[in-house]
Amino acid sequence: MKTLISAIALSALLTTVASAASVDARLSSREAYVGSPVVLQLSISNAADYEQPKIPQIDGCDIRSAGSPSQSSQITIINGRRSESRSVTMQYLITPRREGSFTVPALTVKVDGKQVSTEPLRFVATKSETVDLLFAEIEGGKQKVFVGEPLDMKLKVWIKPYRDAESGLTLSEGDMWNMISDSTAWGGFSDRVQELAENNQRPGGQEVLRDDGTGNERSYYLYEINATVYPKRAGKIDADDVQIVVNYPTALGRSRSPFDDFFNDSPFGGRSPISRMMNDDLFGSPFGNRLSVTQSRPIVGEVSVDSTNVLPVPTEGRPDDYRGAVGSYQIVTRATPITVDAGDPITLDIGIKGTGPMELVQAPPLFELPELTKDFKVADESLAGFVQDDTKLFSTTIRPRREGITEIPGIRFSFFNPETEKYQTVTSEPITITVNKSETLALDAIVGHTRKTDRNLSEAPIAESLPDLKNHNDASLLFSQPRQDQAYWWWAFLVAPPLVWIGAILATYRMAIYNRLPSFKSAKTRCLQGIDNATDRNEISKSLTTFIFRRCRRRPSQDMDFADDQGLSSNATEAVGVLRIAGLYQVAGEVESFLSKSHANDHESHETSVARAKVLIEEIDTALQDNQKTRVKPSKPRSKKPALQRSLGAMLVIALLTFSGSVSAAETVDLSAMQQQTLLAEADEAYSQGLLKSETDSADAKELFTTATQKYQLLVESGIQNADLYVNLGNAYLQTGQLGYAIANYEKAIQLDAGNAQAIQNLKFAYSKVEQPQAKSSVSVGYLRAANDAMIDFIGGRTLFLVLAVSSVLFWGVLTLRLLLPTLSTWKWATAPLLILLLSMTSFALTQSNPQPTWNAVIVADTASLHAADGDQFDEVVRVADAQGHRVELITSRGEWSQIKTADDHIGWVRSDAIEFVKTSS
Repeated sequence: MKTLISAIALSALLTTVASAASVDARLSSREAYVGSPVVLQLSISNAADYEQPKIPQIDGCDIRSAGSPSQSSQITIINGRRSESRSVTMQYLITPRREGSFTVPALTVKVDGKQVSTEPLRFVATKSETVDLLFAEIEGGKQKVFVGEPLDMKLKVWIKPYRDAESGLTLSEGDMWNMISDSTAWGGFSDRVQELAENNQRPGGQEVLRDDGTGNERSYYLYEINATVYPKRAGKIDADDVQIVVNYPTALGRSRSPFDDFFNDSPFGGRSPISRMMNDDLFGSPFGNRLSVTQSRPIVGEVSVDSTNVLPVPTEGRPDDYRGAVGSYQIVTRATPITVDAGDPITLDIGIKGTGPMELVQAPPLFELPELTKDFKVADESLAGFVQDDTKLFSTTIRPRREGITEIPGIRFSFFNPETEKYQTVTSEPITITVNKSETLALDAIVGHTRKTDRNLSEAPIAESLPDLKNHNDASLLFSQPRQDQAYWWWAFLVAPPLVWIGAILATYRMAIYNRLPSFKSAKTRCLQGIDNATDRNEISKSLTTFIFRRCRRRPSQDMDFADDQGLSSNATEAVGVLRIAGLYQVAGEVESFLSKSHANDHESHETSVARAKVLIEEIDTALQDNQKTRVKPSKPRSKKPALQRSLGAMLVIALLTFSGSVSAAETVDLSAMQQQTLLAEADEAYSQGLLKSETDSADAKELFTTATQKYQLLVESGIQNADLYVNLGNAYLQTGQLGYAIANYEKAIQLDAGNAQAIQNLKFAYSKVEQPQAKSSVSVGYLRAANDAMIDFIGGRTLFLVLAVSSVLFWGVLTLRLLLPTLSTWKWATAPLLILLLSMTSFALTQSNPQPTWNAVIVADTASLHAADGDQFDEVVRVADAQGHRVELITSRGEWSQIKTADDHIGWVRSDAIEFVKTSS
């Protein structure tokens, strides 16, 4: 079988004719009319791989693609021989724009890795005789204009109406407009023609009389198209890029409809008596024959142009800041904000309004204006703007270099005015601003000389209220670190001493405690002890009855301690019933017999009664234990509620995971180890240079710090989770004045390393610059908390924990020694530690109970607008001014919007980029 299959496969292979790849080029015609395209067809056959050729330009012709390549395949089998061919065909339209002979050069195509060339092709183009059928001219309204000056022009096209001699019909102006060929080149009028076509409109044609070129007036359809052009070169206005081509009709005929035979016999059909009587197709069936153009020939109109001279813009007196604007213009500027710190960004908006081509207007070269650059850092780049009505708007950012600058100087804009034929310069009004000293940059001079390179930051002699702005640059920053929670070692010294004292108390007085706390004993033990202490049979019966109730966890109808003889008898009967309910019928009978003899004053000896009672107790206890082991719980009907709860639980988990992912998951930047090292080195260099520049040029310094933030941020986005890296990023943001981002990154550092002293210190400083809503509390508690906070700031949090631990050890240690040394004077040695312990515990309680709102995100925008729903179109709930650094609770996220709750309980939606998620449960 395998041999047969192999033979068939070999036969098929031998009978398949393999054809080599080939390339063929041909023209649809060797002769064409000017303005009428010929088709260049390029076919590639039997190629496994090919590249489309680059079609060369042909002088005097326009070339464009006729569409996407078409593919075909063919398989033929003749006398058992199988042949297969595949081909790809590309078509191009070549439109000659003048008379003459043209050559399509050889085309080189890369096929299956080889270069294959075609033969050159020649064709000729002749003009179709226009005679008096078509005229075109362009009118300009000025004798002279300058390069770039707007020029209103009008294209006029006259087309002679076609009259069919056989039918006597004359095509309408709409029909004649539709005869204009797609090969027409509209030049500067293309945009207007395209606009009309997109709106399903055309120029309104009107029938007029004009000279036909021989001195006789004839009827023509006149079409007018207006456009504004901006000459790009000096010289005479020409119409080289405008060529009107019309497929002028030469014959009309009837186009046959598939429904024609059906309507032939209709009284209103195409050959109906009414139709012949009226000699008009208006009464013809819509499904009958219709007249259409069956023959046409292309005619090309020679376009004449009014004599308009285009002059070059003069070079004499040209200002240095001139950027090619021609016309008349005005300039206005606006700055926000107008009160900033040195080095902070100021948004400068520039508006230029004028009569020239606004889309060609360029922004003033701000970086070349010395009156601006001496006081402000300006980006060395050209500005992109957008046109709104007759105004072009630009926006950029400038940074004041130092404090004390009082205004942004007027911005100059130069243009050439064609009316006066002179250059003019207009200047915007100066803008008054206030530039304060930058707090973060000023800190460098204070703490710069106190920094240490030791990683033990807690030993750095920096003032408690000032941040430590030294960044880390060792290689350990490039490694993620596990989360390190703060060690609460001091709790051991606070809790262990009282536990030791309690243990000593229990050890010393264990027997007294055991005897005085009968509730610690089991029901059986207490019952046996009661029987041993009983003086008569009634007390034995009472102990047995009490044991039954306690062992079965039932309550007697009458209190055993206060019941009379009748009540005790009633309780005894009830106890027997309890045993029967538990299924202990045999034991219940024995108990009932014992209790009945007791109440019958049986003269059984006391020792015998005690022995029998103890035996009954053992039997009851054993029977109840066996009964609990063998008890079969009744089956309960299965409910869908647990399944529903599990489903809801699963949905909640998925929702939480989705929420967490939507908030905290960010696209990870894939960086190699070398790229990470390079970024860290560049970030450290930018930060160090910023520290050096901060004393001389605030704008340059903050620009360098901004560069550092971008590079540190890339390292974070690459997946590195490192507390010191977050500290570096927070320091860079703090230096740029972005308190929100600085606070968020310090918080992230503390999330990873709860004991990071630098992050804690810098967070405290950054947070002190933020005005947060205060929690509501009474006046007295408010003053008490303020005093406590002041004390903590003075002595430090660690000192408070140390005092707590030492005072706890001293106080409880004295009490413990008192147990061993009864003669020791307790209050003499324990009073002072007790007072210190109470004060420190009060201070700690005030610190921990200070009301803090739930939060998990930080606002990073200057102003936060909370909306009623996720969109700008919804009402604004509240606007938070100076919002940077405010802690908020992120509730949920949806698309580009997030719902938050502020510290003063306002709930609303803000844009997600206005907050930074921190992932904290504080």
